[in-house]
Amino acid sequence: MCGLYAYHRRSGPPQADLLSHLATLAGTRGPHAHGHATAGQRHVAPGPVNPASLAAVTGSVIGHARMATAGHYQDLRAAQPLQTGALFIAHNGTVPAHRFHATAHGLTLQTDSDSEVLGQLLARAVTLAGVASLLDHLTPGLPLALLVLEADGSVTAARRAHPLHVRRDPEGTYLCSLPFAGSTPLPDQTVTRLDATGETSHPLSTTASLRAAQGGSAWTP
Repeated sequence: MCGLYAYHRRSGPPQADLLSHLATLAGTRGPHAHGHATAGQRHVAPGPVNPASLAAVTGSVIGHARMATAGHYQDLRAAQPLQTGALFIAHNGTVPAHRFHATAHGLTLQTDSDSEVLGQLLARAVTLAGVASLLDHLTPGLPLALLVLEADGSVTAARRAHPLHVRRDPEGTYLCSLPFAGSTPLPDQTVTRLDATGETSHPLSTTASLRAAQGGSAWTP
């Protein structure tokens, strides 16, 4: 169980108090480490979320509060958001057999986080359908919530069973693992891209199944 939050800038900076509130909410789901990423910049630190670190954020941002399930809880290399080139990801979920996938795709892993495989392969996905196909391949039938930040400030959000809530305001779009005032759940089994042209969604083809996940890592909503 990890906490996610994000803001996609459309016409102006985020409401500082609201962004701080979302970070605090997400922080209740992950005490081991926290971090956030803006276009071209990543900040991670040990321990619970510190909303004060977001004071200077004026553009799109994704954030993560870590409950360690892969890698040592004190290892900041595994703290998220993880970075692959200009791409940042924040992930709540598991990637079974991630080292097998890394070998199969010729990846060199820099951390013990299973989420790193997602980041490296998402950097190769050029369409929303490609993102959905990758998630269905790597995490079939497993709950997930995912945020991806690209260099141009675009944000991609994906959800299968794990919670992710959204609120659209004039200045931009806010997301958080936990519900907040004015928010609604992001549609389940979807990948949604927020960019300068608006929103585009694509369905995930696999649904969350506890039976399919038996024998794998335990998970919580």
